[in-house]
Amino acid sequence: MSFSFDAKSEVVQSPLPENICCCKAQLSALIRTCGNVSLVNKQYQILLNTELPNLFDRVSKLVAKIYSKSNILTLKSEERGNHTIRYIIEFPIDISTEILVDCNVLRKEYDGSLSIVRGISRHTVENECCIKNFIVGAFLGCASANIVIKDINNLKKHTGGYHLEFVFGQYDLAGDFLHLLGSCGIHAKLMQRKKLHIVYVKEAELVSDVLAMVGANNAVMVLQNEFAVREVRNQLNRQLNCLNSNMEKMVEASLRQIEAIEYIRDTVGLDSLPPNLYELCMLRLANPEETMENLAKLMTEPLTKSGINHRLRKLMKLANEIRAKQEIGDTQNSA
Repeated sequence: MSFSFDAKSEVVQSPLPENICCCKAQLSALIRTCGNVSLVNKQYQILLNTELPNLFDRVSKLVAKIYSKSNILTLKSEERGNHTIRYIIEFPIDISTEILVDCNVLRKEYDGSLSIVRGISRHTVENECCIKNFIVGAFLGCASANIVIKDINNLKKHTGGYHLEFVFGQYDLAGDFLHLLGSCGIHAKLMQRKKLHIVYVKEAELVSDVLAMVGANNAVMVLQNEFAVREVRNQLNRQLNCLNSNMEKMVEASLRQIEAIEYIRDTVGLDSLPPNLYELCMLRLANPEETMENLAKLMTEPLTKSGINHRLRKLMKLANEIRAKQEIGDTQNSA
């Protein structure tokens, strides 16, 4: 299962809100995000479409707590492509209109007619507790995350970020929800994807804050562990990159040194060099992959790394001087 499915499965089994107003806020968010309201024989009916099999029990308990009576909801399932199953929660027609009005999805006008509420009614989120529960309902109804949890043994860097989004069909609803998150300290952003409106957060800590707010505590722990795993993996990758870079530089330097030594050998001969430089030339030719520290230890009279580096620079300078003189001689001869 995905990270977002596991997080929603955790939240859907959490205790119901204590206050009736919070139950209405949560139910309102579910209807607004994963619900479909239609007219059947001139009466409203509510259908909820979800991937969560346990949402049926939660919605049934919410309705029972709000109205203090048993209302029989029905559950259907349908299989879609890739063997995914969607669950359809059907509300009784005789209570659907009452629920829609109580949850501020429909509004009664002065003449007694009903109109659809655009956006989130302020009556639904008057209190801080109701705001939180509306966010919980929206999380269960339309949230998704592309977060991939990897094992620490996987050293390959995961390029995917921490992205949590809420998908809405109406711009007014998405805009109000954006402000709702902002009132809770969650600075989200809004974008349009085809005909849908997406409220999303991408920063790791903000994603963690949203999960904590809706009560997905296990998901928060998993995410915090993923933060640590990625940091360890990134540190290992940085160390490996640094090591590889240093190795490449060392190999390039060794090749330039050997090229200079071979040029001296093929022109004036290594026997023309002082004994200390001659010994270093022979060691470098015999040990092309050794570091300067190891070359220093192989010398008859051990040197420091800086001492070896100094002598190698002298050899490369000498090779350049010989090459320059030879080029001058070639020019004069051709003239």
